[in-house]
Amino acid sequence: MNQNDPIKIAEDVVRLTDKEAGRYAKPVLKRYPLLFSFLTIFSAAAIMYGFELWAGSVRTFREHPSILLIFGIVGLVVTGSLYKFLKGRM
Repeated sequence: MNQNDPIKIAEDVVRLTDKEAGRYAKPVLKRYPLLFSFLTIFSAAAIMYGFELWAGSVRTFREHPSILLIFGIVGLVVTGSLYKFLKGRM
């Protein structure tokens, strides 16, 4: 195999970067679990609140909330189906 194979070089760079970044990322998460928990909870709450404000500003969703519920259920079904499909390919 050619030593100058760009795909092999790219794979090596990604592997090395992941290995080096893991040294710094894992200890930080272990040293400050409460901080990252609070940041995660805050981020999730901000996203949900922003979505609530957006959905409330859309007249169709405000007048017919069942449409939003149906979209949510369809999204969950699609996500589950995609998960099963991808899990079966591994």
